[in-house]
Amino acid sequence: MARKSNKTEKALVPQDNSVSELFDMVLEQPEDKKLLSYLPGLFTTASLPFKNVKKTSFTRKGSQGLSLTLTSPLNVPYGRYGRLLLTILTTHAVLSKEKDVPVMIEYKSLSELLKEMLLPRQRGKDIKEQLDCFTNAAFSFEMKKQELKASYLFKDLYEDGNYPKEDVQVTTKSTGAILFTTGVQYQEVKDSSSDTKFGNFKIIISAEFAHFCQQHAVPIDYTVYKSISSTVGKDIYAWLVFRNNGLTKPAFIPREKLVEQFMPVTEKQDKNTVNVNYAFIINQIKEIKKKYYPEVNIEIDKNGTGITLHKSPTPVLKNDTRYALITSTI
Repeated sequence: MARKSNKTEKALVPQDNSVSELFDMVLEQPEDKKLLSYLPGLFTTASLPFKNVKKTSFTRKGSQGLSLTLTSPLNVPYGRYGRLLLTILTTHAVLSKEKDVPVMIEYKSLSELLKEMLLPRQRGKDIKEQLDCFTNAAFSFEMKKQELKASYLFKDLYEDGNYPKEDVQVTTKSTGAILFTTGVQYQEVKDSSSDTKFGNFKIIISAEFAHFCQQHAVPIDYTVYKSISSTVGKDIYAWLVFRNNGLTKPAFIPREKLVEQFMPVTEKQDKNTVNVNYAFIINQIKEIKKKYYPEVNIEIDKNGTGITLHKSPTPVLKNDTRYALITSTI
C-alpha cells in the first residue's frame, strides 16, 4: 500500500545501465522454490557495518570512488540481520505499483515479518532491533568519477573559448542524502507473562528511497544471500553479482582496494592485518564460487596482488521460473 507525495528531482542519483538490464523481470512460482529479493546498487559497493559499532554515524568506502555514510538517531543498522532487513525494504519498494511515492508495508505481527524473511521466531529480537535502527535512519553518498574527455566539450569554461588542444581530465562529483523510512509504527502488548508481544507494524518507506530502489536495485538470490553465514561473504556475493554482470572488459582489483572495501584496516591495527583480511576475503570468494555462484568468472592472482573480474552471467535471469519473489512467502 502506498501514499502519494510530490515527486522530487532525482537527476543527481548515479545511473547504471547494468542495473537497468537486470531490473525488468517477470517471475513465476517455481516448484523447487528459490527466492528473489533486491538490494540498492550502492549497497553492493559499500554496505552496513559488520557488527554493532554503537554509533549514530558510520562511513564506509567502496570501489570506484564511492563513500557511503549511514546516520541514525539510535544506532546505525548493522550485521547479517540488518542486511536481510534492507533487502526486504528494497524489495517492497521495487515492487510498488505506484512509483516515486512513499510505500507502506504492514505486518500483523513480528512473526509475519520473520516468516517473510525465512527466519525462526528466535530471531525476533534481532530483527526488531534492526527495524529500530532503520527508523528515521538515512544514508548519504559521495561518488567521484575521473575520465579523459575532449577539451572542446568544456569550451564555455575557458575565457573567449580558448580551450586547450589536448584532452582534459574531468572529475564528476555526485552526492545525495536519502531517508530509509519516514514513519514506523507498531504496538507492544504486555500481559502477566514475561514476554512482550509486538504487532500491527506499519513501515513507511520514504519516496526518495523508493525511487532510488526502483531505479538502482540489483536482483539477488535471497536463498543464497541468507545462506551465506559470513557478513563479509554476503557483501562479496552481492558485489560480484552486480559488478561482474556489467563488465565490458576484464577489471583488475588490487588487494589494497579489496581490503579497503570489504575489511578495512585502521591505522591502529597491525600491518599484518591487511594480509590476514585479504586471505579471508579470498577464502570467501573461493567458497562463493564453489557453493553459491559457480558461474562467476574470476581469476585470483597466485602472487597475492589481487583478482581479475570477467563478465559473468547473473545467477538470476530474466523470466527465471526457478525464483519466486520474497514477498510471495507471506
